Amino acid sequence: MVALISKKRKLVADGVFYAELNEFFTRELAEEGYSGVEVRVTPTKTEVIIRATRTQDVLGENGRRINELTLLVQKRFKYAPGAIVLYAERVQDRGLSAVAQAESMKFKLLNGLAIRRAAYGVVRYVMESGAKGCEVVVSGKLRAARAKAMKFSDGFLIHSGQPVNDFIDVATRHVLMRQGVLGIKVKIMRDPATNKAGPKALPDAVTIVEPKDEEPILVASVNDYRPAETAEEPAVAEATA
Repeated sequence: MVALISKKRKLVADGVFYAELNEFFTRELAEEGYSGVEVRVTPTKTEVIIRATRTQDVLGENGRRINELTLLVQKRFKYAPGAIVLYAERVQDRGLSAVAQAESMKFKLLNGLAIRRAAYGVVRYVMESGAKGCEVVVSGKLRAARAKAMKFSDGFLIHSGQPVNDFIDVATRHVLMRQGVLGIKVKIMRDPATNKAGPKALPDAVTIVEPKDEEPILVASVNDYRPAETAEEPAVAEATA
């Protein structure tokens, strides 16, 4: 017997399921360039699509890694065997994924690269990938004993309104350094003209259309629109006379 559940509880349950999956894959697949997850529910099974930059590492040798992840998710959420399936999908535009760039920035700092060099490298790569704007904020104990925040930005960014949800991709990561925890925040503004899901232009964008070329009038002419006189009118006049 299938237990009935209200729409409100179903919405909350789906949100908790997605949040826990995302948190698990963020920790487990950080080195594989994990960039997000999508859950699709079909009548027969539940499909979980993992987006990463290195999908071959997610699959593993002969699919061993993806099978291990499938068993872990299946046992944690008590799915029947074969009721949940995991797929790996490669991120097409790695430079336009804030999650991928935040993870890249995190590993650069863990490997000992200077903060300025790592941040400017991420900003330059994002802008070369076709983004409209990019911003990287690193906060925490950078050098001195007092914490501060450093901001590196380039291009055009918006910060308020509904277009933020349509065009801005945001990701946050934490790096455990020797002097303390550093926070990394990456914001990428996609080009509205190439936006795949959503509007293709900002609300305040105005497009001015050039007027059509008109042919110049070389000779001035006047058209006579009066009705032409018929030949019968003089004869009628003579008859009345």
